[in-house]
Amino acid sequence: MKIRVANKDDFADQWNHKKIGAIYFEQSITGTICTQPFYFTEETDINKFRELYTHNQIYVPLGLFDEIEVIEEKEQTIIQ
Repeated sequence: MKIRVANKDDFADQWNHKKIGAIYFEQSITGTICTQPFYFTEETDINKFRELYTHNQIYVPLGLFDEIEVIEEKEQTIIQ
């Protein structure tokens, strides 16, 4: 699964209503991504969530229509 850093649209709509049930992953202080998925619910510890979000430590699955950036293109070499 490919993931990306979360943004505000992942957890709230344009009227600022919470998107209950949104899946996310947390990054630890050591930089490791926890493989256990979390779900944004009414019981989510919002203080912990905000702290992680502020430090770009909340990740969400890459969506089908998310914009991507091509960092490097590699030429394919054919050996005959």
